[in-house]
Amino acid sequence: MSIYRVDLHLHTAASPDGRSSLEGIAKAAKAAGLDAIAVTDHDLCTPVPEVLEGVVLIPGCEVSTAAGHITGLFLERPLPLEALGRLPAPETAVEAIREAGGLAVLAHPYQRPGAAPEQFTFPLDAIEAVNARACFKVPEANEKAAALAQKRGLPAAGGSDAHDAAEVGNACTELEAEALTLPALREALAAGRSRAVLRRNTSHLRKGLSQWTKARRGGSLPRLGKAALYLGYCAALDIVRPVGK
Repeated sequence: MSIYRVDLHLHTAASPDGRSSLEGIAKAAKAAGLDAIAVTDHDLCTPVPEVLEGVVLIPGCEVSTAAGHITGLFLERPLPLEALGRLPAPETAVEAIREAGGLAVLAHPYQRPGAAPEQFTFPLDAIEAVNARACFKVPEANEKAAALAQKRGLPAAGGSDAHDAAEVGNACTELEAEALTLPALREALAAGRSRAVLRRNTSHLRKGLSQWTKARRGGSLPRLGKAALYLGYCAALDIVRPVGK
């Protein structure tokens, strides 16, 4: 058995708010000392090669559901996203992920204020106990997610939730696996041989930049203006209230 460092939550420019190419994300992962990454674009199963820039790529998708986001990891085929519809029930999304050969991971469950454990009683394969962006509105979001994983007896996953190359590896999962292959990494996570690791919280500015990118692609002038103001607000927040402080 060996320990492999894997970022299980990443977005490319294929996501509406993603800012970096798949190649740029893979290069950043290699530079960050990661062995593998999961590409989990928003409601999109981005095709990925098995290896890029010396990093193993895990096919995935972040599905928006009525109970929040669920990432499907180690997908053997694309999810039927059109059939699932907009904001499907979480049980429906989990079933689709499992039918596609994947593992269903509850993403940043306490990222939004007011989230409660009773909202997350549906079947799952793991819980994202560490997310480098989860603390923006709820400073204790990761601690609450880790407690939920422990309470439910589910494996803990960690991911940066990176929306550009600069965020890659801010959080990751250490997986104890027999080999650096998709089947071995999947088995390690499913068996709970995992440890969620937070290296650093992502800055507010990075969130602002991803929202600016999303607005720019939307094309609406009022939306761009609002995003520009938000970007300035995020930059100011990093000065007066740095994340993790």
